Amino acid sequence: MRLYISADIEGIVGVVSRDHLTPEGFEYERARDWMTDTVVAACEEAHENGVEEIVLSDSHGNGQSIKIERLPDYVQIVRSWPRPLMMMQGIEVGTFAGAMLIGYHAGASHMGGVLSHTIGGTAFHEIRINGKVVPEAGINAATAGDFGVPVILASGDDVAMQEISEHLGDIVTVPVKWAYGTRSARSLTPNAAHEKLRAGVKTALSRIGSTQPLVIEKPVLEITFRNRLPAEFLSYLKFVERTDGYTIRYQGDDMVDVSKFIMFVLGFNSQLTF
Repeated sequence: MRLYISADIEGIVGVVSRDHLTPEGFEYERARDWMTDTVVAACEEAHENGVEEIVLSDSHGNGQSIKIERLPDYVQIVRSWPRPLMMMQGIEVGTFAGAMLIGYHAGASHMGGVLSHTIGGTAFHEIRINGKVVPEAGINAATAGDFGVPVILASGDDVAMQEISEHLGDIVTVPVKWAYGTRSARSLTPNAAHEKLRAGVKTALSRIGSTQPLVIEKPVLEITFRNRLPAEFLSYLKFVERTDGYTIRYQGDDMVDVSKFIMFVLGFNSQLTF
């Protein structure tokens, strides 16, 4: 049995501020340790419950946050950018029994949650697919759905877990901290969080087959930026429609196509998107 894991950092135990997100932060290295240890705990529990191979996406920041020398040998890791499938790169290789989203956070336009945003840091105010506001977890679950892979578990703060449940239904969710504000939370200790995650992984794997992939047909992507310039420049492309000063619309063939387009938007000129 093979398992896919996409790991972010904002939903990791203890992570609450920008000092945990970038190399300039005074606790960034500690946050990398917390993230790595969390992923290792999930991988070890999965392996103990029949998973023979894991493909792991390092999905935070520069894609080089997880300390790979501490990963088990049955794990392969996707690192750095750009990637056509963004936070789900690697899910196209072979077949997977399920996918897990570890260390996730709420979407940019959500009122609550710790360090809430959607993919582009400060670039995007909101992303909608077929008229529905979606966080990273919803986008990534739908990308997995294009390959027939269901998301079976998510971990992060309590607000993110509630939002993910609204999008993905009855999957296993593992809250490891409870949000007070954008940069504050009540958090478990790492050891307690890892034990809670291990229990969640075991439960999720025992329910393999009961969760269906999220499949979105003919996805219409809408991106609302925080800056007018990206919408203006992207509207010069004949396949992009500008619907207001800050918003563009793109008709995708499928979620793989949508993922590639978002990756292009993020990469074509960082001065316009950040």
